[in-house]
Amino acid sequence: MSGNAQNFDERIGRVTRKHRAMSKGYTFRVDKNGLINIKPKRARGSSPFTMIIALLAVGLLFKGVALANFGPEKYAERLAPMQSGNMVEQAGAWVLSPGPMTEWVARAVSDVVR
Repeated sequence: MSGNAQNFDERIGRVTRKHRAMSKGYTFRVDKNGLINIKPKRARGSSPFTMIIALLAVGLLFKGVALANFGPEKYAERLAPMQSGNMVEQAGAWVLSPGPMTEWVARAVSDVVR
């Protein structure tokens, strides 16, 4: 009897795990015999590292588009008040200051912006 109870507990564990997995989405598949199988969708993990890289890429694109739109002189004029402001504004000016990558993005998008 204990063997039957152990098999039952294992079956309940498998059903519970599959139910949790399928609560996040599932797909239907037809195998070669024509039987419809329901499989849980794979979890797409997004690590914090990926999110940080995406945020930095969007920021770089924003800086490049702004530099291409305003031009280097007018962009520097817009940063000048921030550089003489309080500590938060100075940090923003430092982050928004154009670097080699920003200038490269600006050259790449300048045809699209203008």
